[in-house]
Amino acid sequence: MTELSISRANRNTFQQTFIGLEYEATNDQPADLFSRACVEQYRDFSPHQFGYLFAQVFESEVLQEVALLEGVAFEELDSLRYQPTATIKNLAELVESSADLDVVQLVNLSAALISISRFGMAERLLVQAAAARTPLEAFETAMLEFVVSNRRDDGAASQRAFGRMRAAIETGAIPPDRVMDACAQGVVWFLKRRELSEADFDWFVATGTVLAEKPGLVEPAALSSWYRGIAMIPAAKGEVAATRRYMEHARDAARDTITKRPRAYEMHLMKTYHESSLKEHMYLTRDQDRAEESGRALIAIDPAWSPSYGELAEAYVRFGLIGQAAELFETAVRIGPPYVGHHLLQAARCRERAGDDELALAHYLSLVDAAEPSEDVISAALALARRLSHPARARLAAALDGHATTGSVTGREG
Repeated sequence: MTELSISRANRNTFQQTFIGLEYEATNDQPADLFSRACVEQYRDFSPHQFGYLFAQVFESEVLQEVALLEGVAFEELDSLRYQPTATIKNLAELVESSADLDVVQLVNLSAALISISRFGMAERLLVQAAAARTPLEAFETAMLEFVVSNRRDDGAASQRAFGRMRAAIETGAIPPDRVMDACAQGVVWFLKRRELSEADFDWFVATGTVLAEKPGLVEPAALSSWYRGIAMIPAAKGEVAATRRYMEHARDAARDTITKRPRAYEMHLMKTYHESSLKEHMYLTRDQDRAEESGRALIAIDPAWSPSYGELAEAYVRFGLIGQAAELFETAVRIGPPYVGHHLLQAARCRERAGDDELALAHYLSLVDAAEPSEDVISAALALARRLSHPARARLAAALDGHATTGSVTGREG
């Protein structure tokens, strides 16, 4: 096993996309589904029509990690002053001239920024969009305000945003697909983090349930997200059969969507289904074989996506397969961001649990050398270095004494 490093890692398509909203794939470095969907959406969207699609939204820490790997100051990346591609230069020019944009254009431009985690700039544009006059404009602005708050400040402003979405929906002017999107988000983020009131949660559950029961009213893509969200309710109660029934509805709706539009965005719905199924079998059914089956399906649908290897690795850890987990975390590190620091930390911990102290220490040292790591990482590395009488123990002790708490690269979203 060769030593791994997160310092100036291979520039995979995710890193390229987060930096420049374009990528160049190769046989050795194929494009992951997120990057394909993100780049395609920016290339194809209509600025004068609502409907900018997100495959996935990442938190600011991911952009910080990408800045580290790229060797660029975070502020340069976050502000779009760093412009390595014509696409990102175009995006920066649109932001610069945003005073001339109407609400629809501002919302779409904000969505493009959110897709690559430029939340501060998106938030400023959404303030400009506060002049929203129609229910649809108010709804779409509030939806993005929720997304920004959810990823930037743990949902501090989410309750207000959900209240505004509900008010817009109650006018009857919001398309059913968008209503269902809001219902799905309301269910998920109430159960995860109570980001909306219980009264609004109940309302979104009831509204989504009625929409789902009307054949043909809602597009399968929105239905798939809804069923994955609503499955969390019986899952929280330990109701295996009901959870699986909703999950099968989610899978079938995703398949219907892919049949109609086999783009990267629609393929991402099936990937998300497998992610949810993996967690279902990790925490609810506790079925190791089915968890592994879901994890392998997750990797197969998008083998260039490092988090999928980390997801299956976490299942292996839960079922006590520490050596196999370590190998998967290490594979995730080799593929690169997002979450390369988190994956390397987990690989180090697994190697240490498996008694492979030399390799565990090598992983910890890679983390220590990459940036300002957390105190826990330095302490773990120092303990191993002392146990092995490794020459690094002196500098690790010094690093622990002068530890600074900023710049950790080992975090990931919950």
